[in-house]
Amino acid sequence: MSDGEFAGRTVVVTGGGWNVGRAIAEAFAAHGANVVIAARNVDRLRETADAIEASGGVVRAIPTDVTVWSEVEALVNRTLDEFGGIDCFAAIAGGGCVHEPIDAMQPDAWDRVMRQNATATFYCLRALLPHYREKGRGEFIACSGGGAYYPLLGPHLNAYACAKAAICRFTDQMTAELWETDIRIHCLDPGLVWSPDTLAEIEAEEARTGERHPNRDVNRPPTDAAELALWLASEKSKPLRGRLVSVEDSWWRDSEQVKRVHETVHLYRMRRVEE
Repeated sequence: MSDGEFAGRTVVVTGGGWNVGRAIAEAFAAHGANVVIAARNVDRLRETADAIEASGGVVRAIPTDVTVWSEVEALVNRTLDEFGGIDCFAAIAGGGCVHEPIDAMQPDAWDRVMRQNATATFYCLRALLPHYREKGRGEFIACSGGGAYYPLLGPHLNAYACAKAAICRFTDQMTAELWETDIRIHCLDPGLVWSPDTLAEIEAEEARTGERHPNRDVNRPPTDAAELALWLASEKSKPLRGRLVSVEDSWWRDSEQVKRVHETVHLYRMRRVEE
């Protein structure tokens, strides 16, 4: 275990059984938090829970489909019943990218991507917010992703890009609506993170072709996102709120630069473009 920075605090992580979500859950547990992990895949949830418990952490695994309102509501209520409160909620579950041009994509595929990302993020905060309002504070971390800030040449990512851009705008607008409270909404960009399955496929391809994958150098380990999530939920990130922060950025590691970002409304909003 680590230094106990989050000892006594309860953190919920959706998508907690896999990849970025798992790394974030393990990081919070290593720093003393009670961690509740949620995902649809029960086997992956169990693997993550076993790993956290083996390291001495406190974890509860609750199978949850974040595209179903009643299941998200139940996730929040079960956590409150067991731990008495929630201090941070990391809404990491998402994905479902459809690699098709818009004129070939089926309408239900568009709807599915929107539900897995933008709608699921709304569900999580909607279920959580009454509790945060009652206690007057709390942290919420949304998850952005590829194509949200500028168009990408080559891949067909329209539905995914729009869904992730919506999450960025959701972060902005909810920050404005909660400005008079101590409830902070953050938006984390984990960068390009290959899942273990994708990484295995790419390694097999590289072995077969003898050529390095063109995105190899920009792929990020999920632990980078976990480091950023810890920072966003910590005292170090205060008084920032409503910012889009990426693992590709370096400013958040420097207290003076954090102060500079805090002093301007425009830096690191949805597009991560400076004035």
